[in-house]
Parts: sequence; structure tokens; C-alpha cells
Amino acid sequence: MVIAQASRRILKKPMNQHETTLRIGGVPEHFNLPWQLAAERDIFSSHHINMAWTVYAGGTGAMTKALQSGELDVAILLTEGFLAAADQGLKAKIAKVYIDSPLIWGIYSGSGSRLTDLSHANSPKMAISRKGSGSHLMATIDAHQRGAAFNEDQWVIVNSLHGAMESLARNETQYFYWEKFMTRPFVQQGIVNLVGEFSAPWSSFLIVASEQALATKSDKIQTLLQVMNAECISFKQDNASPIYLGKRFDMSLAEARQWLRTTQWNYDYRVNIEYLNNARAALASSYLCAANLDLAKLCAPWVVLE
Repeated sequence: MVIAQASRRILKKPMNQHETTLRIGGVPEHFNLPWQLAAERDIFSSHHINMAWTVYAGGTGAMTKALQSGELDVAILLTEGFLAAADQGLKAKIAKVYIDSPLIWGIYSGSGSRLTDLSHANSPKMAISRKGSGSHLMATIDAHQRGAAFNEDQWVIVNSLHGAMESLARNETQYFYWEKFMTRPFVQQGIVNLVGEFSAPWSSFLIVASEQALATKSDKIQTLLQVMNAECISFKQDNASPIYLGKRFDMSLAEARQWLRTTQWNYDYRVNIEYLNNARAALASSYLCAANLDLAKLCAPWVVLE
């Protein structure tokens, strides 16, 4: 299975003086295969863009820190992760929605565990890639909706999907939330058990650009988005895409085709305000962001809220 253990970067040939560097970050998951393929094919040179694609195994929490520190210009972030980070002062804006369809989260326990469903009895330890990550936020939101809550000492930072699998196998932690298709191979291998699911009523991924990058590279960011719109349309329609997915993410052709059918990329610059409101309300109910977080101020100038 191709899953990064730590951040890694795909760099093209050395840039020339007429190119603008755009540093892009994303998780090592099937959603981002169009970006990885585009980087490997170096399709951006003709647009005078030097695109550096970095894989972040630490997920949204790691990328929000990289955006804040100036290590990234653009990142593909979970919707709820971006809103929580923006509430905490992240200087970045929504450039567009990336994936329209909601994310299906699987809830996992170790295969040696006696747990067969999601129980909050006996203060279970919760594996998370890091604070502010999807694995942290979604576990918190789901618990709140179930009428439960976690204490600070129940969170265990495991850094990545692989770290979570090892932690669950050793019973150092009892539960872990992660995207269902990415964790399916570990269930099939008998490493973990799927004990529940959770799906949030909002679009799953946003493309977010730092305010610094928007101030200095706005034209190139818009060009990048236009190019990737075309790439994602092509990937969705290409009969070979299930083969690419299967080879890179240990999926059968049937699984890859099913995943493609249920995953919808976004191809314009409209953002569903109801989806953002749903995410903001869920975060606010779990004390993860302010209920009055101004969503309009979090959008790039070309984004249309509707």
C-alpha cells in the first residue's frame, strides 16, 4: 500500500526565471491522485508554474501549521479542519471546494479488542493524527452528537494512519476515526475492526490558499485551479482511473469503481453556504469554533457563496 509515513515532496526540474513556484500540500489519499499524477507529468510548466506537491501524512492539522508558517501556499484541507483553524487565527481563505461529496468516516478498534461498537464507557483512549486533524475533530463532533465528550487525557497523538494502526494493534488506544476506503485494507488484513461509521452533512475537502500567497501569486493560483479542474474532470471520466487507484492504494477494481461513483469533485467556484453552516454549527456545538465565525470573510474574491 502506498501511504506516506512522513511528508514527502514531488519536485519538478529546476524552475526558470519566468516561473512562479506554488507549494501545494495534500494527504496521501485517493482523493488527491489527480494532483499527484499532474505533478508527475509536470503539466504546469506550460503555464509558467513550478508546482511542488508535498504529501502530509499528518493530515489537515499538519497542513494548517504549514500554511501558517509559510511553508505552503495552497493546501487541500478537510472543511471542518479549515474552519476550526480559521477560528484559531489561520490566515488563509477558501479558493474553491475540492470534493463536493461528504466524507464517510470509519470508526475502528484493534482486532484484539473486545469492543464491537462505539462505547464511551471506561474513558477509552482515542488515536488522532494530531490536534485539529479530521481524526480529532470528527471524533469530537460525533461524540457530542451521541451525548458524550472526551477528556484531554483521552487523546493520543499517533501522527499518521500507520501510527494509528500500530497503536490500535497494541491496544494503546481503543478507537480511531479515518476515511473508510483508506482503512478498508487494514480491516481485510485483520489488523483492525470497523465498529461504526460517521458521515458529516457537508462537502469534505476545500482548496485553501494562504493570505500571503493570495496577495503575491493570485493569478497563478487561479490558473492552477483552472488546470486542476480540467484534470479532475478527466480523471473522473477516464476508464483507466480505477486501475491507477487500485495500483496505488491497494484497492480492487470493484472497490475503485465504487469509490469513483460515490466521489464528486467540484469544477466551479461556487460554495454551498448550507454546507459551511452545517460544519460551523457542528464545530460550535463541540466548542471547536465560534458560532458567529464570518464565513464570507474566509473566501477568496472569486468564490461565490450561495
